[in-house]
Amino acid sequence: MTPVYAPQTPSVSPLAEGLSSRTFEPGSGEAGKPDASTAAFIRSVEYGFYEPWYSDEQLERLHSVGDADAQVLTGVYVDRGFAALEPWGGALETVGFDPDHPVGTFVDYDKTINAGGPEPLPARLITGVTVNPSFRRRGILKHMMTSRLASAVQDGLALAALTVSEGGIYGRFGFGAATRLRGLQINASAAGDGFALTTPQVGKVLTVDPSKTKDVLKEVFAQFHSNTRGSVDRQSTYWETGTARWDPENITSWDRKARAAVHVREDGSIGGYVVFTFAGWDTEPSTMRIRDLIAVDATSRIELLRHLAGMDLVERIVTPNGSPVSDPLQHALVNPRAVKTTSLGDVLWIRVLNPVAALEARAWNADGEFSLTINDSLGIADGVFTVSVSGGVAQVTSTESATAPQHFWLDVAALGSLYLGDVSVLTMRDAGRITAEDEADWAAFSATVDLATAPHCATHF
Repeated sequence: MTPVYAPQTPSVSPLAEGLSSRTFEPGSGEAGKPDASTAAFIRSVEYGFYEPWYSDEQLERLHSVGDADAQVLTGVYVDRGFAALEPWGGALETVGFDPDHPVGTFVDYDKTINAGGPEPLPARLITGVTVNPSFRRRGILKHMMTSRLASAVQDGLALAALTVSEGGIYGRFGFGAATRLRGLQINASAAGDGFALTTPQVGKVLTVDPSKTKDVLKEVFAQFHSNTRGSVDRQSTYWETGTARWDPENITSWDRKARAAVHVREDGSIGGYVVFTFAGWDTEPSTMRIRDLIAVDATSRIELLRHLAGMDLVERIVTPNGSPVSDPLQHALVNPRAVKTTSLGDVLWIRVLNPVAALEARAWNADGEFSLTINDSLGIADGVFTVSVSGGVAQVTSTESATAPQHFWLDVAALGSLYLGDVSVLTMRDAGRITAEDEADWAAFSATVDLATAPHCATHF
């Protein structure tokens, strides 16, 4: 049995004078409505992302799903007694938000990540991170991040993860970009260079009432999640928007533009679903926009796209942010140029907290043994680790093996990028992110670590 390993709890970075932090669970007041502190927190998060000021009814709906996901809120607040001594204190008191509104926000909760091993791995997901621009350079982000990563370590989580609005912020906290998504533009015209598949139709695609699909969405995603390396379990908002109960523009209204279809396999089971909208008759060419497409296998994915391309008057399909990097569609087309990649960007960022547990839960490509020196500026995963892979299963110890023929050096953010298999060892070597002695056998190291396909995370949070 692998010896028990405990990562180091990071030091919590202090806040500037006059600021204090508070971590709390969302609270309910009368009739299940969010209490004053929770309402102010939610509004501050949305305000920080330039969203409209939420109504009481919108707050109630967001509060209910946050509660369902057991979200934990961390806010940084201004000490009004301290502010009163500052030249700007009078203005803050007169025209600023009331003291319940934080100047820094941070939300976290637990879901699972499929790392390719036998079971999905519990992880601490991070979202809702904002800092009021009037209170920058006061240690707010570093305090929130270190305090909540410390909590994740103490709770025994092996990973933390987030999706980011800005790519230059989170590397310094040990996060590495670990998955990507493609945006696609598909020529759905049946003529000329348009959409035609080399394979015959399999099963049946049905147009369905989105309001009746909640159980289907959950069941199909559960199968996708268990089968798909890189997948992150979904938060409750997906079931509200996927069933048209929430309009993304106003969550108090039904989404009357949403349409849905499911692929029924030949055995009668449902293998995938798509939620989509029509872009409008003033759009040239006429376009269907895919909002969410989840399929248990490649066949169901292709059949759903075949169905959309075959709809009357549809000339183009766009998937702004939801297509996997390893997508068989292009190779299934008679004319591969009927699909164009319009964007390619990172989605999931991984922060390894416990290298032993994380690496033992990962997929591996071949047998091998090597040691890693991991550098971690926060001290959490700092150390030397030996990885021995046999039959696709790794045993990891928190010491360097005297017999391991290979030793490599990398920082914890580089390990996060490598973790799900989106980037190769050799690419990271060429980027200067992994180093080794001159005699290192990079081919053997790559053969063990690198995976055959790219991971796919279809969850944004």
